[in-house]
Amino acid sequence: MPTVNITFEDYEIVAPAETGETILEVANRAGVRLASYCGGRGVCRQCEVVITSGAVQPRDRAHGYQQPGPDAQGMSVLACQSVVTEDVTVQIPLRSRAEDFTIRDTEPLPSGLVDLARFLPISALTRQFVLTLPQPSREDTVSDLGRLKRGLLAEDPEVEPVTIELPVLRELPLSLRENDFKVAVAVTDSGPIRKISAVRPARAGQSSLGLAIDVGTSNVAVQLVDLATGETRGGGMRRNGQIAYGEDVISRIIWTQQAAGRLDQMGQAIRATLSEILSYLYNRYEVAAEDVIAVAVAGNATMINFLLGIDSTPIRRSPHTPPASALPVLEGGKLGLDVHPQAAVFCQPAVSGFVGGDITAGVLATGMYESEELSLLVDVGTNGEIVVGNNDWLMAASTSAGPAFEGVGVEAAMPAAAGAVTNLYYNPDKDVVEYETIDNQPPRGICGTGLVEMLASLAATGVIDRSGNIDADFDSPRARQADYEPEFVLFWPDEAAIAEPISIRQHDIDNLLRSKAAVLAGITVLLANLDLAAAEIERMYLAGAFGASLDVDKAVAIGLLPDVPRQRIQVVGNSALAGAYLALMCRAGRREANAIASSITYVDLSTDVRFMDEFVASNFIPHTDLSRFPSVDV
Repeated sequence: MPTVNITFEDYEIVAPAETGETILEVANRAGVRLASYCGGRGVCRQCEVVITSGAVQPRDRAHGYQQPGPDAQGMSVLACQSVVTEDVTVQIPLRSRAEDFTIRDTEPLPSGLVDLARFLPISALTRQFVLTLPQPSREDTVSDLGRLKRGLLAEDPEVEPVTIELPVLRELPLSLRENDFKVAVAVTDSGPIRKISAVRPARAGQSSLGLAIDVGTSNVAVQLVDLATGETRGGGMRRNGQIAYGEDVISRIIWTQQAAGRLDQMGQAIRATLSEILSYLYNRYEVAAEDVIAVAVAGNATMINFLLGIDSTPIRRSPHTPPASALPVLEGGKLGLDVHPQAAVFCQPAVSGFVGGDITAGVLATGMYESEELSLLVDVGTNGEIVVGNNDWLMAASTSAGPAFEGVGVEAAMPAAAGAVTNLYYNPDKDVVEYETIDNQPPRGICGTGLVEMLASLAATGVIDRSGNIDADFDSPRARQADYEPEFVLFWPDEAAIAEPISIRQHDIDNLLRSKAAVLAGITVLLANLDLAAAEIERMYLAGAFGASLDVDKAVAIGLLPDVPRQRIQVVGNSALAGAYLALMCRAGRREANAIASSITYVDLSTDVRFMDEFVASNFIPHTDLSRFPSVDV
């Protein structure tokens, strides 16, 4: 097919495009990051670019063209709706750039969630044995494999029974003789039978390393672990590259169905994200990819399917069943991961299509499945997952919270990166917004915790009413009309890092209220199925990266969380990553994970007639029924 070129002026990149491709498709392929969260449907309207030379055609006239902005030097269009027919030059405004794909260090795993003493004796997914074997002689004619097994049993009798993979067996004779029978042997716990997964040269100071991975819909986090000691060397996280194809799992599933080869592209996107994080970790901690011999992964069912190249269509369609719940131990090389080719990969088992292995991992890490306390686990992310129960029973549900609190669908929002506002308070007496940002940079946008505090502050000061409506008559120049809807200016251009005001608009507030309402309604209806009220919860675990830095009082004040005594609420951070770590390091942890997933009863809230009523009632701050929030001063 004939090709044309797109020049991305700000990045000095010239990328070839086939006639008929959109600017967004070409930008994704060329590594130019655009803020696009709706899978190219023209809905989020984040990918606006300016055509400074050449012309494009609209793919969908309902979304394709917008009026040029006041600073535009050409036609302003949506990249996802603009089809390339000739050579064009494109400028990308700062607001349309997805500059949140940098790798950030992760916080240490919470010590209370990763106590290996709970799972003694410790037995990592893959263990390394450094052996010096006697060489064959006329007196000792045992086979190479028999010699290897004999050496392993001398080190640890519990290795038996043990088998070996054919590729490893093929290399065994040469591996032993090239290294004078001094080898490092990796043995994987793949179930009742152990498996010799690699035989390598024994080196001085050789490491046996593993990875604990949380493949989130919005963010991917990795911890580098010493398998011999359980020590975490360090970790990194980055935005999931799949977000260019859709903000949530349903959008991404639909995107993969629209053309051949897209399922592979989705898999490539997550592998590329992981590759960048792993490269960062390997360079920073001076380790080799071949020393990584075990991986444990947590993620929702769709994210795991995309990583493995499995079609997720069944999850989208009723009754929303996953292709598989519990998976066999896989090999890293076959998955395209930057680890030892025979590295064992354990995926946390899913409960259902919408309650995945990340929640199984969270239940494992918190220990709520073995406690007599009535506990509630809430993971507020793109999907809001909820588990309630104790050591007798567990019940789970999922609610489509949407990614508003993760920086998607709100114009002023951004992920937790440099310049993101994390704390925010509006002082009406001085008409100033007091704030804190990551790295103390000038504001570029507001991350999830800042959005919660913003809603709480604007409601407390009367800028918005209990319905979330902006008071157009509020006595401040910050409250004004813009583009046919009210907005409230949080930061004027001279206060911000961008050359335009950072504002919260009415539709942004509506999106945030819908997100928080979905979470609260999900909790309320799940408890109602058990004839329970929030006041009866003895322990509430608040999980996820968003929950880790959330001001619980503010979350209750807006009605994101139920009003329970604060001492009962425990912020646990990334429990999915903690659960992946436990599965990586502990045989008992892996067994418990499978038992947990099979024991949880899933409740489909979409079929519960009470959910919509509760959702509507929860679209107020904090709720229509104020008696449920006695501690909130309204």
